Amino acid sequence: MRIDGKLFLILLGLATLALAVLTLWLWPRLAGRGARPVAGRIGLLLGTQLTLAASFLALVNDLGGFYTSWGQLFGTASSQYHLTDHGPAANGDADAGQLQLGGGKLGASIGDGGAGGEVTGVRSGLNAQITVYLPSGYKQGPKARALPVEVVDLTGDGGQASAAGPAPDYQTLADSYHVLVAVVGQPSSPAIPGVNVPEGTQGELFWAQDLRQALATHYTVDVPAADWGIVGAGESGGAAINLVVQDPARYGIAAAVGDWTSAPAQDDWPGMDRYLGSVPTPAVRLLYDSSAPNIPSRLRGSDGPLLVAGQSNLSFAAAAEWLGASLDATGATA
Repeated sequence: MRIDGKLFLILLGLATLALAVLTLWLWPRLAGRGARPVAGRIGLLLGTQLTLAASFLALVNDLGGFYTSWGQLFGTASSQYHLTDHGPAANGDADAGQLQLGGGKLGASIGDGGAGGEVTGVRSGLNAQITVYLPSGYKQGPKARALPVEVVDLTGDGGQASAAGPAPDYQTLADSYHVLVAVVGQPSSPAIPGVNVPEGTQGELFWAQDLRQALATHYTVDVPAADWGIVGAGESGGAAINLVVQDPARYGIAAAVGDWTSAPAQDDWPGMDRYLGSVPTPAVRLLYDSSAPNIPSRLRGSDGPLLVAGQSNLSFAAAAEWLGASLDATGATA
């Protein structure tokens, strides 16, 4: 049972209510001057007060995200990231070997100009399907214009992207805003979080290093974080927000659609409000569906360099369009 789970809060509340009812029922029966009645009354009062205090503290912890596991509460869990670095590829060309397109595991090109393949994360140990869309007529070469990158995260979205309206035309996005569009995963793919989960999935390592290096090895892409953005729906939307906020040196823009706040607590480690309260405010841009529940308080409005916009019932196509236009604007002023 998780310390920040709803079941724990409900059980604590029920225990507090039960003890209060029991106190009212037993109080007349414990009236008297003897040691046993006095001890009984003291026990009832202490039990009721302790469960009430525990319920209040658990509610505060759930709202503030101070502790996400029992190990953190009792000091038995590490408060540091544990990175699993799988080292270089066996052929010595790690970054070039990470991305296989065309003749790779998924075969020939897909769609209008989209090349299908697989990303093999040699640092994170994570693999994901990928389809890359380049602007029509774009030619690779030493003098090619460096492209901003729009990452579309479909891992673990549970179909929320398709539920949020028609899918965007990725080739049209690439053509309209002159960006490289990298569609990673599919709705049935396991979710890749936007953070490095302690002793778990190294999501930030995949997005911030494996994917960036793989694309940069095969294509002429921009390096600044402001020219890299990511969009997702549902759990992958929460991953996009977490990634950009916690790694602003590599990604500068994120968009989240649907119920993006309901990812498992460990995939939001150490908690958005707690994290933003302990670091300088990142200079990033965020767009999210404001109808999602339990939006972190520190993301409910812009704060200095952190630019936040919310839109109720945001569609996936609109979020992808906003991201492409934002990347095109940053690229034009770079």
